[in-house]
Amino acid sequence: MFDKWTEYLAGGGQIDAIYSDCVKAFDKVPHRRLISKLYSYGQHDSYNNWIFESLKARQFRVKVNISYSDWDGVTSGIPQGSVLGPLLFLIYINDLLDTCGTYSEVYAFADDAKFFRHILTAADRNDLQCAVDALQNWSKKWLLNLNIKKCQVVSSGRHVDKRYTYNI
Repeated sequence: MFDKWTEYLAGGGQIDAIYSDCVKAFDKVPHRRLISKLYSYGQHDSYNNWIFESLKARQFRVKVNISYSDWDGVTSGIPQGSVLGPLLFLIYINDLLDTCGTYSEVYAFADDAKFFRHILTAADRNDLQCAVDALQNWSKKWLLNLNIKKCQVVSSGRHVDKRYTYNI
């Protein structure tokens, strides 16, 4: 990414980057939607059933003072600290790259994603705003809320124009 930024900035203009973050992303992945994505990628039924059974076998209860609630099933979230958890999460967010990559370049790591564009014209800024809009629409559709406080804009270049603002 930094090699691209260096190359772009050598040609003038600026780089505008949007850093995004989802609220408790690993905890919020809805199981049924995850399974639907596995099916859309053509995974075998026995594999999908095994994944779904392992996810639905998880339970929780709440303790208030010295009282416990009844056990209930967990309907969202991917087990953390497992080998399979990060893979399932990547499968769940994989289409985000295609959705936003039409308007900007995207780099993702776990639940964090960077969207950036080499800004030479107002149209470039508009395209980056379209990427932000696509991110917001995707997050609503797939029930992964953005942590607005952790979403940031960073602009780099010799002469940075800060008059434009991106909106979520």
